[in-house]
Amino acid sequence: MIFTLTATPRTTVRKSDLTTLRASGLMPAVIYGPGGENLSVALKANEFFQYHKKSFSEVCFWEIEVDGKKFHTILKDKQVHPVTRNFLHADFMIVSAEATLELEIPIHFTGEAVGTKEGGMLEILQRHVKVLCKSTEIPEEIVLDISNLKVGESLHVGNLPKGTWQIKDHAEVALVAVHPKKKESQPEAEKPAPQPEA
Repeated sequence: MIFTLTATPRTTVRKSDLTTLRASGLMPAVIYGPGGENLSVALKANEFFQYHKKSFSEVCFWEIEVDGKKFHTILKDKQVHPVTRNFLHADFMIVSAEATLELEIPIHFTGEAVGTKEGGMLEILQRHVKVLCKSTEIPEEIVLDISNLKVGESLHVGNLPKGTWQIKDHAEVALVAVHPKKKESQPEAEKPAPQPEA
């Protein structure tokens, strides 16, 4: 998924300048490249917020246009106000077609585990994995079939299908498991009251 934003160059220096910028509905951001060059810009805060809400479950690129020049980037970092939860700042990294990136890729679990039909309880333990790949070969998701998962069994990172990417998580990290259904505890039988001594 690619989001397109238009930004304006930013020349803020003092903290009060940033306060004024945010009060006008803009958000400060930085675009930086592999050579270490930084470009300070301002984005429409509401526009960024709306796009960011859509980016939670997918790998996303941000196409940012500044004075007619487009930058193909990924979001590397963001700052959020601890109380209002408003976005305060964002860092975008320029990526080239040949760049190798480390990203979190969502796992899509397919099928119905046979263990759930036997009364087991399915638990998703991890929904993303870290992947190293070229920017042109990023998978939108990695599909894992759980149909054959029985009660007491689990699937791990090592069970994920192979591709043109390298998974960075350890192969033994559990992703999904089917647990036996907990037995309801039986109430203890009431003990007879002790008889008074004669």
